[in-house]
Amino acid sequence: MHPQVDFDHWARVFPIETFEKTDGPRQFDSTEAGDPLDLWKPQGQIITSPAHLCEVELVRKRYAKAQDLGPAVPVDIFLWSIAPPEKPYLTKLGGVPHREAGKAWPTADGKPFTFVGQFCFIDSRDIISDKLPDDVMLIFFKDADSIYEGSVHIEWSSIDLQSPVTAEQCPEPGFAVPRLSGHIYRTNEYPESGDVFEQADHHQSWLFPTTQSTKIGRESFSPQHDPRNDGEELLCTLNSVHPKTYPPGAKWPFIGLETLPKGRNQPDNGYNCENMMFGDVGCIFFVINKDGRVRWSWDCY
Repeated sequence: MHPQVDFDHWARVFPIETFEKTDGPRQFDSTEAGDPLDLWKPQGQIITSPAHLCEVELVRKRYAKAQDLGPAVPVDIFLWSIAPPEKPYLTKLGGVPHREAGKAWPTADGKPFTFVGQFCFIDSRDIISDKLPDDVMLIFFKDADSIYEGSVHIEWSSIDLQSPVTAEQCPEPGFAVPRLSGHIYRTNEYPESGDVFEQADHHQSWLFPTTQSTKIGRESFSPQHDPRNDGEELLCTLNSVHPKTYPPGAKWPFIGLETLPKGRNQPDNGYNCENMMFGDVGCIFFVINKDGRVRWSWDCY
């Protein structure tokens, strides 16, 4: 259902040579001089853009050809596009939530929560728990700093609705949320491969085995601690949104957006380039137990 990330296209735009240098000062002293991979090797990235995905994924593919990376855990990573979602129930940030118009809007102290985004699991049923309450998980924040208890509201919705809520029926957001739609990319995480990338002296090597990204799936990098308790499994991860380009001069911070707009002007689709940070470039994790109960936690650097 989701539009797919055309990885082959982006790998041509951002081949692995984009992230390597073959002249100038050496970045690391642990490998022999003259090794073409020694000079400014690709580094681990928090994935928000096509370039970030290519840097991480192309390195993993390179090593996977030569050695065993251990057990593979399938995940669906999402890159963001500035285009509106093709269907109202698909994974997205901001805009109009996919929910029944007659359902009471979540509030706290008489003030409405702000709709932040939604995950649609229709393409990912084969890689996650079979205890999902429904097809679409909606996420609402009490305020822009919603990382404390009682500040995040989760509810579930079906793909098919009798009377979907309209933009006119939604309360005004309490803070700005980027309006972005998700493009899906199926790949694998390799949670037992940390030594491979560390011993190869890649900077931020911890971001290669399991990615820090917005995703659906059972594995994710967490900056400080595992979000799962006994009897729980990871369902999905909402990563901070921090539009930037890497390496310097690279383009396409989002699909459909070649360069970031200057100043604070917003294109017609309502996209805004403000960051949506969870603490210090952190994530919100959603875990599910054997009874289908979902809870959230967050972590950052």
